[in-house]
Amino acid sequence: MVNRWAAPIAASRAGAAHLRTGRPCQDAVLCGELRDAEGQPVMLMAVADGHGGLRYRRSEVGSRLACETALAVVGDALAAAPPGDGEGGWSRWLAHDLPEAVQRRWLEAVQAHWQRDPGEGDFESLLYGSTLGLVVMTTHWWGHTGLGDWDLVRVEADGRARLLQEENEPTALGEATCSLCQPQAASLFARRAALHPLAPEAHAFALVLCTDGIRKSCATDADFLTLTAWLARSGAEAAGDLSEALDRISREGSGDDVTVAIGRSGAPGEPPAPLPAPPAVAETPAVTPSPAQAAQASHPRRRRPAIGRAVAIGLALAAAGAGWLALIWPRTQPPPQAAPTSPGLRAALAEVERLCAQPASLPLELRRRRELFVALRQGRQDPGQLKAAAATDPLAALIAADLPAADPTVEKPAGAKPPPANPRRNLQALGACPALLEALSQQWALSPAPTTP
Repeated sequence: MVNRWAAPIAASRAGAAHLRTGRPCQDAVLCGELRDAEGQPVMLMAVADGHGGLRYRRSEVGSRLACETALAVVGDALAAAPPGDGEGGWSRWLAHDLPEAVQRRWLEAVQAHWQRDPGEGDFESLLYGSTLGLVVMTTHWWGHTGLGDWDLVRVEADGRARLLQEENEPTALGEATCSLCQPQAASLFARRAALHPLAPEAHAFALVLCTDGIRKSCATDADFLTLTAWLARSGAEAAGDLSEALDRISREGSGDDVTVAIGRSGAPGEPPAPLPAPPAVAETPAVTPSPAQAAQASHPRRRRPAIGRAVAIGLALAAAGAGWLALIWPRTQPPPQAAPTSPGLRAALAEVERLCAQPASLPLELRRRRELFVALRQGRQDPGQLKAAAATDPLAALIAADLPAADPTVEKPAGAKPPPANPRRNLQALGACPALLEALSQQWALSPAPTTP
């Protein structure tokens, strides 16, 4: 049997936001080559994303142990189970047996780490909370399983890319994600598990497994797919370029940790070959800035939000032979330089700047105000009061200013003014970045209005 899989390559880089604040990289990646019971090679890729934050302050250890545990469990299963068990047996293993073994051994591993290096307070597995994405590639099939907010993309030989896996878990609220530290973690793998037979005539393709920092750096799914297609090619050529590209993606995108693992399958009887470049993208026309925009451009602080359409242009150029990511990164203009006229306005402007400077922390900060979102949506809290108190709680004021148009069936507090038809203009006038607006939208979507009797 000819091995159709090249040895996977991978890179994991600390996010730009983490580097600025001295925090460690909480992502982890591990690739390996094992052997099944017949001695045939089996390739593996594992990525994990530690949750970060005070509650999960050892999550960089948890993510590393998640990858190590996953590869150890797969190795034990391959050595013990003959290939004759069939694809149905392996499918059940990906969905049930493997997850149970991974969670059990991960819990044992984090407990052992705590015993060697105890911290303050009592041991809790959530201190090590992490996601896990795993891809197993054999001579007969390949499969995936895991839990949490990782993504898996398949890139065909002609450069077309297709998203195969993303988190769509009803227990993951907003940008909250499923975790190995949850008691029911093993039962959550099944929704992300699948086995794909390798047909004898199958064409070459690549698999790109990545943590959520990469997708969060892209404005659209189309940009994300173009980016992963380029990464598949770049990684086939030079792992050093891959690390450099990830640094730039985080720096100019989400600021989060970024991790990718890439596996490549060749055509039958042929070794895996590098993928071609993605299709070239036409250059976008130049835009002449207005006088106001030109004045704003001199402001020293320029935010670099999610990668937009221009990333596709840069990726096509880089894949055509530029050597690395010669990207044309979009910039949004900073808020206007008008002098704030009140303490509340000054506090709101400062809060917008703080939030947008750390986009990776937005989901957690807004989840902490979940009750406020619900109270506003259900009419139990007057947004006017919160906006009037912006000087003391600017984040609550920003949330109140973004309150969506009210449902006419919802009763409002006496004297409360209805929200504007387009509340987004309030935050846009304060210079809110796309990441902040998107994070707010996700929280509003999870905050139900009261049911009518």
